[in-house]
This record gives sequence, C-alpha cells and structure tokens, in this order.
Amino acid sequence: MNPLIILISGPSGVGKDSVINKLRENCDSISIVVTVTTRMIREGEINGKDYIFVDQKTFNEMKINNAFLEYANVYGNEYGVPKDAVKLALSNGQDALIKADIQGARTIMELEPSVLSIFIMPGSTSDLEKRLKKRMTESTDALKIRLNTAKKEIDQSSNFEFIVYNKENHIDETLKEVKKIIHEAKNSRDKRVFNITDDRTF
Repeated sequence: MNPLIILISGPSGVGKDSVINKLRENCDSISIVVTVTTRMIREGEINGKDYIFVDQKTFNEMKINNAFLEYANVYGNEYGVPKDAVKLALSNGQDALIKADIQGARTIMELEPSVLSIFIMPGSTSDLEKRLKKRMTESTDALKIRLNTAKKEIDQSSNFEFIVYNKENHIDETLKEVKKIIHEAKNSRDKRVFNITDDRTF
C-alpha cells in the first residue's frame, strides 16, 4: 500500500488533537508530523509531541532555510509544518499526518493536490463553545473571536475531500470514521503522487 500525506484540519477547539492522539495510539503506520510554533507552551503539553516550541529567531531562521512545507500566523503566533518530517515518513513507507489550520491547509492542498484532506466538524456550535470554554485558555473577547472565526472556517469545509463530525463525547466514533477513510484511500487503485518526494523547493 502506498504511503499517504494525510491532512487534518478544522476550527480551533473542534478536537483535532484528540483525534490525532487516538490515531497515534492505534495506528503504527502513521507518523505524526509535529508542528513547529512560536506560541507559549500550555499546561500539560509536551515539547516535541504536541508541538515543537521555538522562539521567533529560530522560526525565522527555519523560514529562511526553506524548512517548512507551509507556515502561517494564527492568532498572533506562528506555526509551520517541517518539510523534512513529511519526507522522512514517506521514505520509511509511513503515512505522514499533518494538522493544519484552514489557512495552512489551503496552502498544503495547493502544493500537494493528492493529499488526503479531512475536515473535522463540530457536532454543533454549542459543542465547540463548550470545548473552548473547557480549555480556559482564552479571555471572553478572545473566545468570541475564535467562535466567529470558526464559523467562517466551517464555511470552507466543502474544500476538503472528507468531512467527519466529532460530536461531544463520541471520539471513538470519530476515530472509526477517520480510520475508515484512510484505509479506503490506501487501498484505492488510484495512486496518489506527492510533489514533496521530488525534492522541489516551494
């Protein structure tokens, strides 16, 4: 079976990390590409697992050295997908799974049209609001901004190949659907060809 580049996106607070962590536990064939970010580490996060946390100077140097498949500024912090991690996974015969915001996802889909793109959709707006409040990392004003942004991002879900609903307290059902999509894509007769394997400079 041919290795894939799998792109998972969706609005902030929809549960993308929960889905990815479940995949990490259940799928040895998937290599999680850890995003590089300049934002501050949150309580409970692990550097190198949840994100690779760097300062602005280091991030700027990585941009200059063309180290990212894509990068973007989101809510005042920078995020980048390390290109070498994607290449390494594919060369080892593993699927490279990337988590990206909507802006970054759009860039990746333009660069890699064969990417398997999955949009994680909240069960409802109220579910999303509950998730963001539970995290308690946003002020009231910031929460409103994120919810308004989420509504705009949801409007772009049709640009993705697949949409999977992540209803509150139904993570196992979400995981099952995502795994089914990946399994069917890997077993498809239509081979996906990725530009990144050509060592092209983007």
